[in-house]
Amino acid sequence: MSFKFSISALLLCAVSLLTACGTTPPAQTAVAPADPAPINDLRARFAAAYNAGDAAAVAELYTDDAVVMPDHHAAVVGKAAIQQYLQGLFAQYTANLTITPGDTEITGDLAHEHGTFAMTVTPKAGGNAMTDNGNYLVILRRQADGSWKIHHDIDNSSNPQQ
Repeated sequence: MSFKFSISALLLCAVSLLTACGTTPPAQTAVAPADPAPINDLRARFAAAYNAGDAAAVAELYTDDAVVMPDHHAAVVGKAAIQQYLQGLFAQYTANLTITPGDTEITGDLAHEHGTFAMTVTPKAGGNAMTDNGNYLVILRRQADGSWKIHHDIDNSSNPQQ
């Protein structure tokens, strides 16, 4: 009889333990949404520096090990190479760039954003202005000082290559 009592007591304890542990959902913690204002500011400074033809100011918005993947061009790796690439571009053209964000998601110290762009470039040597529009995707990284910088940047034209 003591054997039956021991098994019954053990089963009762196991069921009580499982019920106590398994049915209560974990407490939900409220997570405050991240502030997109610094990323909005970064985007505005990028467009302003790009439109001013200021390669150094644009490059300063990238991390030291950033990767830029421009449409119809090999990847450009590192802040110094990005600045050099932009200096070559700005030596040939003036630009009017408009960036329209679609979605920005911030998770910890990383964020990603996609959206569209419209751009008109005018050759400095003369000639007709060219317009382009397309899509972009950026991955941003929060810096130790709390600011954001572009870590990866890819864009593609919606227009056929000419």
